[in-house]
Amino acid sequence: MVGFPEFFHVNAGHPVLQHPLYLKWNTYTALQIEENESPLISWEKVKNDLSTIMMTNDNMAIIWYMRNLLNIGVASGMVEK
Repeated sequence: MVGFPEFFHVNAGHPVLQHPLYLKWNTYTALQIEENESPLISWEKVKNDLSTIMMTNDNMAIIWYMRNLLNIGVASGMVEK
């Protein structure tokens, strides 16, 4: 079985790097998500975006990425588990 271990490196050219949700969130640090005053950028928006992804094999990479964003928020005390 091939899986997505926590916090692994994605090689250049991987399709997840062009996914709209990756492009939306990869420009923010956890602190920027936490402190942003825009209603479009928040930990709740990360959760909402994750909940809209269909649970298919093709989407596992972006699901992994979004889950890791939330794990970083939890680990830094910004998101309740």
